[in-house]
Amino acid sequence: MKPEVIAASIAAIVAIISAVISIYGQTRIARLTDRLSKQREAESREAQTATLMSKYRDPLLRSAIDLQSRLYNIHQNRFLERFYLESPSAQNYALYNTLYVVAEYLGWVEILRREIQFLDLGDLERNRRLSELLASINTAFGKYNSGSRFRLFNGERRAIGEIMTVPRSNSQVIGYDCIGYATFVKRMSEPEFAEWFKNLRDDIDLMAASKVDLARLVLIHSKLIDLIDFLDPHQIRVPPKDRTKIEPPQVDARNEPTIS
Repeated sequence: MKPEVIAASIAAIVAIISAVISIYGQTRIARLTDRLSKQREAESREAQTATLMSKYRDPLLRSAIDLQSRLYNIHQNRFLERFYLESPSAQNYALYNTLYVVAEYLGWVEILRREIQFLDLGDLERNRRLSELLASINTAFGKYNSGSRFRLFNGERRAIGEIMTVPRSNSQVIGYDCIGYATFVKRMSEPEFAEWFKNLRDDIDLMAASKVDLARLVLIHSKLIDLIDFLDPHQIRVPPKDRTKIEPPQVDARNEPTIS
């Protein structure tokens, strides 16, 4: 074989090998680039999820903690009875602050409802579970067979949630915040605002003055603990000792509450 033919053959082989190596290298680079891109996207989604969870979960969790604590103290520690026997200022605090912790929770639920399309817990099952827990608390507030005290119908809950919300003060951030306690107390002097709390206010006064059926409080408290367990599974914000559910009243064979 002539030398020039051999040289051409070798050059061709070298070119083919170079092309194969180049294609292989490009393929590896493309795969690596794609893997890094997907990794960055996953990290970005995790960061976005963490931001959203902090934005919505933390205030919802705090409001749930405050409400369950107040319901527990009303039922187990005679909170209203004790405060109503003290000074007028203590009575006013017990009344207005109890109204506030209910309203604040409903406010954050309403904010969550408005912006739910932005909330992604990173897991469809977790999204579904959160919706179920919030629905169970709503049901507890309006359940017919839990007495008439502390009952709020769906429209009342929504209305209270709406009047508790204000646009975020930061113009760069779209969304809502819940009004603070001082603003709430001030606005209770407004007839249109206070009218939404009339029934709850009457119920609180009655619970402070006499023994009434508190079955609804027990039910709401239990559902709030379920929500807290979901939002704080590692018990960072609420220790186990503060997650004790109130024992519901015992019932006899006819499903009527028994008094021990």
